[in-house]
Amino acid sequence: MDLSTLTGDMEARNGQTLTGTLACNVKVSITDGATVTLRDATINGRNKNALRWAGINCPGNATIVLEGTNSVRGFYRRYPGIHIVSGKTLTIRGSGSLTASSNDRGTDIGGGWWIDCGNIVIEGGTINAGGGFMSSGIGSGYQASCGNITITDGVTSVTAAKGGSAPYSIGASNYGKCGTVTIGGKTGAISESPYTYKP
Repeated sequence: MDLSTLTGDMEARNGQTLTGTLACNVKVSITDGATVTLRDATINGRNKNALRWAGINCPGNATIVLEGTNSVRGFYRRYPGIHIVSGKTLTIRGSGSLTASSNDRGTDIGGGWWIDCGNIVIEGGTINAGGGFMSSGIGSGYQASCGNITITDGVTSVTAAKGGSAPYSIGASNYGKCGTVTIGGKTGAISESPYTYKP
């Protein structure tokens, strides 16, 4: 699926590949249980009140496979780059890269301001995530909760930074809470910023 051809909201199905640059202000979601590939894909959301969604929205369990160079930015500023709903699990794998960002105040991968998120598993790829204001790079949003975060030795590298006034680069945002953070078998949220994990 070439994102540049979209004219309306889409739900990516199992086995689909998303490529190209999103040209319209539309919502991109992944169906429950689907594995979807990002291959040189760019989603640069606009910070506009009417566009209240993340760059990629996961209403159920989802797996994203990275190929090539990918960039995902959320739309309205309180939303993350990639969002997984509470109680579900997002898994990121592959050999490509991903630069994720909010549009000011959300996390890059996880939740947003008053927006809870589920579990995050990163087991492949090169990841770059720098949090929005009062938000972590990977984890819960401001005054919101997050499930467990697991980063395995299968990654090439994961770099995360905390936004202004945020306590952690990987973990909870201001007034938020997070489940167990496990990175390479060691547990604990990361306050160092920027922080890079290379197995």
